[in-house]
Amino acid sequence: MTKSVLILISLLIGGIYLSAGTPINEQVAVSGMADSLSAELPLPAIPDSLRTPRKRAAYLLAHFWDSMSFADTLRSRNPGFMEQNLVNYLSLFPHAPAEARTEAVHLLMQRAEADKPAYLLLAELAEKYLYTIGSPMQSEEHFIPFLEAIAHTPLLNDTEKSRPRFLLSAALKNRPGTIATDFAYFTPEGDHRTLHTTPSAHCLLLMFYNPDCTHCRQTIALLHDDRLFKQMLHDGLLTVLAINTENTPETAPRPEAAPRAGNRLPTDWMAGTASHTLTDNELYILPSMPTLYLLDKEKHVLLKEALPEQVLSHLAKESRNQSLHGE
Repeated sequence: MTKSVLILISLLIGGIYLSAGTPINEQVAVSGMADSLSAELPLPAIPDSLRTPRKRAAYLLAHFWDSMSFADTLRSRNPGFMEQNLVNYLSLFPHAPAEARTEAVHLLMQRAEADKPAYLLLAELAEKYLYTIGSPMQSEEHFIPFLEAIAHTPLLNDTEKSRPRFLLSAALKNRPGTIATDFAYFTPEGDHRTLHTTPSAHCLLLMFYNPDCTHCRQTIALLHDDRLFKQMLHDGLLTVLAINTENTPETAPRPEAAPRAGNRLPTDWMAGTASHTLTDNELYILPSMPTLYLLDKEKHVLLKEALPEQVLSHLAKESRNQSLHGE
């Protein structure tokens, strides 16, 4: 039984506070230096008064590192030990309130300031699991508390904090739940329009793309070939706005030709060419092409910098919910 399974059990029913990787009936005490370096931190006992999974998760987060001393550099600087325990810790994040995550992370990083190499290792591992594309734990929202702590720690100088400060600034833009930042673009006919004045259906998929981008072409094909995606477009439940960021009207003599030329956008997609203010003012951070945002009808961000598979999964859930409610 793994530690993550034990964590979930403790959240739901409590009473199980064991170290990971060992069947319950074979639990043994860990001793010796070699074992201590590979051991996982024990889960703290949760008070019986905390009944809900969210309250239990919040308590576990707050006390997860209680038995860890960052002055113990044999552990705190050991990549394997720190990585396994951080993964166990991060597995709690989806079950805890946002404010509990923030408080727990800030406390953890403050304690880690006792040893700079350990602090940098922890920061590196947090980025690996919460920021790296393809990580099963990737979540910008979960990464933000780490970035806030790192960007303001007195342990690092301004040069060392430049990257986390940039990442934090990017993470705080267009967060899920907020209204997407408005920007101007030009339609294929050369008309001026803004995101907020763009009519949209139940959901609006905003795609920033480059006409010469192979990955963009693959993404367009993947979405266009999806049965539900096409059906929602047909039924007026989905609007797609594809914004060409490669050629602004100032650099493209014929902006009306640019949006569809490179990637053959489907005719039921809306096309536009970005105004230079979009990139000049860094209204959106575009880490790769294409960059996808899923918005609701009021332009609130549902998904930020999403993979096409995540968009399709979200739309499938939306479709099921509408079917259940008879909409």
